[in-house]
Amino acid sequence: MVPMEYHTATFDDQQCETEFESGYAKCMQWQKFTLRLLYGEADSQRAQLALEEDRFVDEEDLQLRPAWNISWQEASKTHRSRNLMGSVRKTHSLKMNEYLWEDTCLGRLVLPPRSKPQMLWTLLGSLFILWDLITIPLEFFQLSDQVGIFTVMGRITMGFWMLDMPMNLFFGVETQGKTEMRILPLARIYCRSYFFLDLAVVSIDVALLMVEFFGEETSDGFRSARFLRTMRLLRLLRLLRAVKLQQELTLLANRFLSVHVFMVAKVVMGLIMMLLVNHIIACLWYGMGSWIMLETGNSWIVRSNMADVAVAKRGLGAGFTESYAASMHWTLTQFTPATNDIAPNSALERLFAVWVILLAMGVFSSFISSITATVSSLRASQAKQFSQRASLLRFFCERNLSADLYGKVEDVLRKEGMFQVRVQETEVELIRGIPETLHQQLHEEMFMAMLTQLRVWPSWAHTEDFHFLRTVCHFCMVEHIAKPMQDAFLPGRTCTEVFIIETGRLCYAPNGKGEVEVDEGEVLCLPTLWAEWKYKGRLCATYGAAYYVGVSSQKFCEVAAEHGGPLWQYLHILGILLLGSIESTKIRTDLTYPETLLELGERATKY
Repeated sequence: MVPMEYHTATFDDQQCETEFESGYAKCMQWQKFTLRLLYGEADSQRAQLALEEDRFVDEEDLQLRPAWNISWQEASKTHRSRNLMGSVRKTHSLKMNEYLWEDTCLGRLVLPPRSKPQMLWTLLGSLFILWDLITIPLEFFQLSDQVGIFTVMGRITMGFWMLDMPMNLFFGVETQGKTEMRILPLARIYCRSYFFLDLAVVSIDVALLMVEFFGEETSDGFRSARFLRTMRLLRLLRLLRAVKLQQELTLLANRFLSVHVFMVAKVVMGLIMMLLVNHIIACLWYGMGSWIMLETGNSWIVRSNMADVAVAKRGLGAGFTESYAASMHWTLTQFTPATNDIAPNSALERLFAVWVILLAMGVFSSFISSITATVSSLRASQAKQFSQRASLLRFFCERNLSADLYGKVEDVLRKEGMFQVRVQETEVELIRGIPETLHQQLHEEMFMAMLTQLRVWPSWAHTEDFHFLRTVCHFCMVEHIAKPMQDAFLPGRTCTEVFIIETGRLCYAPNGKGEVEVDEGEVLCLPTLWAEWKYKGRLCATYGAAYYVGVSSQKFCEVAAEHGGPLWQYLHILGILLLGSIESTKIRTDLTYPETLLELGERATKY
């Protein structure tokens, strides 16, 4: 069996003699090597002596790796010992972020978690919650001019939240690594989270609407000051929706903001939430003062000469701006070390002031520590970037390098920060401590789909030799990332891995001439699994970040030799045929052609 074909041509006498000697040497080399593999160790020694006597070996010949230089008999012995472990078959398991959906009329209406309609609905919900947080506490003040606007917006927000309850059944959610898109599980998730809160708040809105509607047609009992104050206190229960605000804003931030912008937004949102807390407390402080003033005629409002009882009963007194500014000033002084001229004038007001001080001790300290940590982290990140850029500029200046090259490097570094890359396995420290069996299962789920794209496996390998494939995934494969304008490899360097493109596109330039787009699923440098190989071109991430998987050739050979058996024989023959096919061509490339592998695979199966 001679897996390499030799074609003769018409040359002059010297060229013909040279080609004949080179072709004869190649044929004899492969023939003796094949005999050594077929007939065991005795012929192996004789074949090795014959190979050492051959003087016509071409420097461009591909040399098989040492792991393939064992006889088939030895590989079969190894396989028989490993077959005692039994056959392992792959079982289907749910993947992370995999959609769980049902093919029904209502099931088709469920929207994914990050879809545009759901993002728009979430944004509207966040705006309505902020509107309630601002306007509902303001009802303690005398705002007769804005009553109409507040009433209309109250009807709109009530309609939105009534519609939001059934809409939760048609918005998919991500839970425990899966994306739930089924109606009944979504209903159970909603009932365990915010259903009862939404039901209580919507019920309060409906009750207040009915009271206001029937109050216009009944006696003055519904229009009394005590009844109006009770309604204002009930409206405060609508602020319970604020517990959903953090979830809504976090969902929007993770969808649209980068890491640095998210840190800045976190500081801004901290300040806004602090102001909202002070806004609510200021309105409650003024509402309590107004109520005590009407009941007893003695409150902090009277003591501050902002109004008296007679003026308050006529709906007059200090304007909204002065009243709100005074209340806000008092509230801020409770949260910060500042002074003010407003003090409680009754026992109830003093109890409320004590409660605010205790609340401020916890909230303000937590807020300050959070803001300090975020700002410190942001400053450290910016200082590190500035130091790195300064070192780069100094490096170019001290060596008097070209400004054009510096501009290109700066452009590449600037684009690098515009692309968000996924977390690599080496960056997750907790994975290092998991048991070896779970680690092996992790690599199997990460790499098995990519390993099958090598197209070098016989049809029976996925069932009878599944343990071998799992071992390759665990010991031989590793993930890589090529950031924009980053080179995966350069020509002339020694190749140690087979590359399988997972996502993204790369640009391959064979021998520095022309460019070829390499898409997802394509395989490069396949011959390195059997022979020493050097890169024949340049592979670069010209079109953005790309992810690819590397299969270590050295470890693959060791695992294959240890596994042995028919699969090892098949891979051995396939490698010989592939290397012979490559040596018969004048132009060598790192690309792999599926048609050639399919033809060689059929020939290897026949052998």
